[in-house]
Amino acid sequence: MVGVTPRPAGTVTDLADAVRALREELSSAMAVSTDEDLRFEVGTVTMEFAVAVTADTKAHAGVKFWVVDVGAEGGLSRLASHTVTLELTPKTSTGERPEISDEE
Repeated sequence: MVGVTPRPAGTVTDLADAVRALREELSSAMAVSTDEDLRFEVGTVTMEFAVAVTADTKAHAGVKFWVVDVGAEGGLSRLASHTVTLELTPKTSTGERPEISDEE
């Protein structure tokens, strides 16, 4: 594949996919709670990752952040890992704070 950076050994996904997965989970929780009487407003969401940073000069993909598998030892010997903390404040497409139910 042209322009696709291969995932380094010892990593589980890229940072964008991890954030996308969180977005999907929060959206799912909102969708199943529309008829619930008791709802919770979602506040700040903090995500902390161990990441490896790679650069792909051949594909001109620039820098890529990969979420590290904390159980992997051998695959990270050539990659330096860093900690990245993201603080996200979820909002709906209308700019409101999302709400979720206490039940699935």
